[in-house]
Amino acid sequence: MNVCITLDLEPDYAGLVPTAYSAWQAPQVERLLGLLAAHGLPMTAFVVAESLRAHPDVIALLQRARVEFQLHSFSHDLAHPDSQDEIRRGKQAFEAYFGHAPLGYRAPQGRISPEGWRLLDEEGFAFDASVFPAIWPSPRYLRYPRRPFHPPGRRLIAIPAGTLTPARLVVSLSWFKLLGWPLYRWLLAHCALPDPLVLGMHLHDLWPTDSNPSLRGPWTWVYRDNTDSGLTLLTRFVELMEGQGVRFETMGNVAQSLVVERRPTAEGAAAC
Repeated sequence: MNVCITLDLEPDYAGLVPTAYSAWQAPQVERLLGLLAAHGLPMTAFVVAESLRAHPDVIALLQRARVEFQLHSFSHDLAHPDSQDEIRRGKQAFEAYFGHAPLGYRAPQGRISPEGWRLLDEEGFAFDASVFPAIWPSPRYLRYPRRPFHPPGRRLIAIPAGTLTPARLVVSLSWFKLLGWPLYRWLLAHCALPDPLVLGMHLHDLWPTDSNPSLRGPWTWVYRDNTDSGLTLLTRFVELMEGQGVRFETMGNVAQSLVVERRPTAEGAAAC
């Protein structure tokens, strides 16, 4: 079984506070990379193309650590998350920075559509990692399977975010903080897990930020607790998964193995 650790590289709480990069702290990022190195783990970063030059020191740190980069739109525009402009401009900026085109895409807040998949197919993307097969970001996403699938008529593979139980609880650091690690520890140990199990996180999930006080409405409640526990929770997740004998992989490697080895079905994994 494969586990993919993914990081969305974007402005703090993208779209929820005025554009800021207080979470992009090189010393803290070095702590994250140290944790991954200590366990020999790969990571895939989905980066907002417009943010690539915000902190080149952080991008350079991730590159030296051989983090795999994929695309997270051009500007993280929540009103047009999978538009032609966001996908094409993002791809062009990504290629100009890294010297190669991205294989994968993740739409802001997972807001992908059939039209977005068509555009990604036309642009030559191998996989999409947008789908949260859960009530978030919309109840209509509950119709999607928990395992990789080909969107109707598309060559690319959709690799959903990890979810657990019939309630489709999302496997991510922000959800660990919101619902509590004891619940997730039990579910991860006792539930049938989708393969791959994709963990999501952001820099603002990992450590406190100066932009946190700018959050408003329900987001204040969502992000109010455990602001300094991100690295601890990530360590606990990693150690639990290692105890289950899983294989940690990048999203790109998983996507390519799916293309070569099998045609994914639309059947979800068994629940608890």
